[in-house]
Amino acid sequence: MTPMTRNFKCGKHTFKTYFKPAGKGFEIGFTTGGRNFFTSNFINKTEATKWWSFFNKEITSFSRKYWVSNTMPFAWYCNFMTNHLYKCYYGWLDKVFNKNEITFKKAYSRDFKQFMKYRAKFPTEFRRAM
Repeated sequence: MTPMTRNFKCGKHTFKTYFKPAGKGFEIGFTTGGRNFFTSNFINKTEATKWWSFFNKEITSFSRKYWVSNTMPFAWYCNFMTNHLYKCYYGWLDKVFNKNEITFKKAYSRDFKQFMKYRAKFPTEFRRAM
């Protein structure tokens, strides 16, 4: 996979987002002026791609809602955006993890019920193994 980048103009400043392979996973981040302000890591490419889409939409909507002024320090604005992105990131992860937790709890319950049926059918084999 080749790294992907996207640029956003905010007044006279340019933000750059990137999506690149990192080790056995993927890294998505946000930089400006050579300084990294936000980094997220994923193992699963599907989840990373979904976050990449959401991430770029969130930067666009944030920039429209909270514009940078000549009177405010640009570093403060970048930190404000970074905190907003981390809030969105952890909220997004909570949704994904909750969905995964529900899926695996259902799978475990189904498998446990099947195990109990096998155990009831062949009780002596299970006692020898313990």
